[in-house]
Amino acid sequence: MFRFLVVLSLVLGVLSGGKLSRLGELKLERFGWILGSFAVKFGSVLLLQGKVEPSPALCTAISLATYLMLFYGLYPNLKLPGFVPMASGMFLNCLVIIANGGRMPVDPNGIGTGLLDSQVQALGSSLTHQAITGDARLRWLADIFGWRFLSKTPTTFSVGDILMAAGVLWFILHTLHRGFPEARKDARIN
Repeated sequence: MFRFLVVLSLVLGVLSGGKLSRLGELKLERFGWILGSFAVKFGSVLLLQGKVEPSPALCTAISLATYLMLFYGLYPNLKLPGFVPMASGMFLNCLVIIANGGRMPVDPNGIGTGLLDSQVQALGSSLTHQAITGDARLRWLADIFGWRFLSKTPTTFSVGDILMAAGVLWFILHTLHRGFPEARKDARIN
């Protein structure tokens, strides 16, 4: 969903007169921490998933490390357009993940879009996601919505993902049209 949204944002931005070259002006503070958070998450999945039991202690530790690094990296960038809804969505996802043993609960039949059997089976060994149960906490923040647009493989998403998507769209469109705030101060973008 996010790849589609980024491409859509770029296409809309260019079609409405924005300049792709303005993305080259990006200067995010603590960017290394943001990248590091993704490295922890995806590194853990690559190295551990399918090899260890996805226990609540392990999954919570991975999620806490990931989100603490991410929020530390995002904090000085909240002044940028779209970053508040992005961070708010990430915070909501963090809440539901931590409340449910470190893994995001997923409704396999989110809003009528059923996941493939192989996707549902994969939830059992996933370090990041799990099938939703009747005792799931903060259920309304879980991956309960379905998405199958332009894809053979259905996926699910959450309220937090919607906020993040809105923030990404806002940030990209703003940057393509107005440039990056520090770049404007230097009068490099007209």
